[in-house]
Amino acid sequence: MSGYVEPPHVGSTLRWEDVWLPSALTAEVLDATIFSMLQPRSLKTARIIGDVVEALRRRSIDPEIVGARIQVLVDNGSIEALGNPRKWRHSELLRKEA
Repeated sequence: MSGYVEPPHVGSTLRWEDVWLPSALTAEVLDATIFSMLQPRSLKTARIIGDVVEALRRRSIDPEIVGARIQVLVDNGSIEALGNPRKWRHSELLRKEA
């Protein structure tokens, strides 16, 4: 191993209010897909975004849209984030405890 440590950087600055969803996709479907990828233990935000994009690949969703929606869900308390979820490779997400 080289010992290189990647400095944290923002994966996207897209805001939800600036998003146009593909016609075959609703915010509710996107939310349900995001929630289906969450677990009780934390996972990297980048992994969750990648898994959601893969699950919705026929709908051609941009990873930045998923990231913007995750930020909304964190901000409204629906999911829990460890770190800044805009820094996809340096934050983690988990299902909120009931």
